[in-house]
Amino acid sequence: MTTTLTVTEKDRALLNELRKVRLADLSDGMDALGLVNKGSMSTEMRPIRPGISFYGFAWTVKLARADETFEKPCETVEEYLDQNNKYCSDIYSFMGRMKNEDLTDHVLVVDMGGYPGGLLGSENMMKYHLWGMVGAVVDGGCRDSYECNLEEVNAFCTKRTYHHVSGRMKSDGVQVPVNCAGVTVVPGDIVCADDDGVLVIPRDKAEDVLKFAKAILEADQKIRAAHYEALGYEPDETLNRLGN
Repeated sequence: MTTTLTVTEKDRALLNELRKVRLADLSDGMDALGLVNKGSMSTEMRPIRPGISFYGFAWTVKLARADETFEKPCETVEEYLDQNNKYCSDIYSFMGRMKNEDLTDHVLVVDMGGYPGGLLGSENMMKYHLWGMVGAVVDGGCRDSYECNLEEVNAFCTKRTYHHVSGRMKSDGVQVPVNCAGVTVVPGDIVCADDDGVLVIPRDKAEDVLKFAKAILEADQKIRAAHYEALGYEPDETLNRLGN
């Protein structure tokens, strides 16, 4: 059964506050609630380049291994394109639903079971960004890496590959609970990503996590500000993430 969730102004205000704190603080906040290691994706989940950071509501897709593939060599380009289009029309069928929903402040979360197939690439990631997605997290592959980084695509993946998903994967669900890099992600959960990795916060726990995370960050900023002064460093934006 698929899920349709409404993101309220209160939800967006909460998300904006979460964006002010680091994943390290949010992880500590999860610990404070007894959610130790909950929501922590595998360390195999990495950004396609340094410096990517995004926070958003999970929009989920599940893929499974395909039952059929390219069964014989193609004799013409047209034959290949016909077969490829047949497989892709199934794999990327989730895009039909994406086009009809408000994807502002959402993160595409894809469960591919870690298969090294390139679901994400330089063309479709730009399309998802145009539709409002702030980023994508896939337990599987990203390809076209050079182009994706030129385009400043926001993607995390567990595999880097040149393989396509065509003839390798098939659709297995949209907006359903998925397992992504060891974490069960429910549509609407809050997905947070930066250079340290990816953390998923259950939607109903986010306000409590934020309360602890802000206090932890405030204490850290005070201590680090004193260290900056002692060492003669110029203050930077990391000392005022909360805008106080």
